[in-house]
Amino acid sequence: MPQSKLLPSCGITSRTRSGVSTYRQRDIALVPFPFSDLSASKVRPVFILSNDEHNQQSADVVVCGLTTNLEPSPYSVPVAPADVEQAGTLRHKSKIKADAISFLDQSLIIKPIARLKLSVFRQVVREIERLIEPP
Repeated sequence: MPQSKLLPSCGITSRTRSGVSTYRQRDIALVPFPFSDLSASKVRPVFILSNDEHNQQSADVVVCGLTTNLEPSPYSVPVAPADVEQAGTLRHKSKIKADAISFLDQSLIIKPIARLKLSVFRQVVREIERLIEPP
């Protein structure tokens, strides 16, 4: 597995015995995202939801998508470059789609690019709770 350049304050915390990197909760990372016809893929950002313990023990992380489409939509949380901790990079205002949750094999992650502030993470968790709240 080729090793990419990583921002030390923005993601990788350790390597497991298998050599697979583990990522941290609240990281924004880049992953290849396939087109609907599976003909090709485009690199897209995801927000890592799963906690660090899970990420160290599992090959998968729990993520939700990000988009630069800022149209209001239910269960989304706006994020701006100022919402990034320390030396990360979020180039555009975006929104986290709390209703677009997936499992992703960590080996598919290209690299982390930023880590969001805890306050933003808490907003995402509230939106997920709202999404799964019984009537």
